[in-house]
Amino acid sequence: MRQRIVTGTVLAVVLGALAYFGEGKLEFLFSGACVLLAVIAAYEFTKMSRHPGILRWFDYIAVLLTALFSTFSVLYFDRIIYFIYVFVFLLGMLLLYALLFIIIKDFTRHDFANQILTILYTSLGFIAFAYLRKEGLTLIVYLFLVSMLTDVFAYFIGIKFGKHRLAPIISPKKSVEGAIGGLVVGSVLASLFAYYLNVFDYGFILILMLSILLSCISQIGDLIASKFKREANIKDYSNLFPGHGGVLDRFDSSLFAAIFLMLAVILI
Repeated sequence: MRQRIVTGTVLAVVLGALAYFGEGKLEFLFSGACVLLAVIAAYEFTKMSRHPGILRWFDYIAVLLTALFSTFSVLYFDRIIYFIYVFVFLLGMLLLYALLFIIIKDFTRHDFANQILTILYTSLGFIAFAYLRKEGLTLIVYLFLVSMLTDVFAYFIGIKFGKHRLAPIISPKKSVEGAIGGLVVGSVLASLFAYYLNVFDYGFILILMLSILLSCISQIGDLIASKFKREANIKDYSNLFPGHGGVLDRFDSSLFAAIFLMLAVILI
């Protein structure tokens, strides 16, 4: 527990500093960190998918494409050319993997699907982090408040009052009571933060509805990551952060929430 607290504190301070100073001419600090985390996450997911086998040369293609996609996204997200690039990238990615599937005997349909999943799963969330930070520091703080408060209160309320298992096969320790408690407390506290700091231009009710949605998505993201690990028969994606596991272990719940919050900011 002590190691987990120390690692979590150091991680929070470093990411907090990068987020705080990562604007203007120093914008590359936070956006660069997002790209780096996406690449590490892609490697973790690729390694998990091959567990307990050895990585082959074409397994690294997904890591490379994740790096390219994430880098271009944080550089050109606000330009018209970005949407053209995404379309071209997706077509090129499908064509590349189609050719690999035809040419390379060991490249199976599982590899085909898994590498596409790796790229999308590990890049979109971190791209969303970078976009939200560009829109404002309080926006990215709000996102992490929703996911972290939901997770923390779901844990403690689940320990105290949990009687009904939420997903016993995927994550035996999670309870329905904990999920509901984390949803309520996390949503309300994050909504109060967003409302009083004017993170959004709309009223408290709409902010609360958004927070509830993000809290639900955050918990779904956590369960998805848990099922990936359970199917691969591993406890953590890596040991990069002592006591916390890897990048995907630390950000699994906020990745999905970040994507939906980005869409909400763009569309609402």
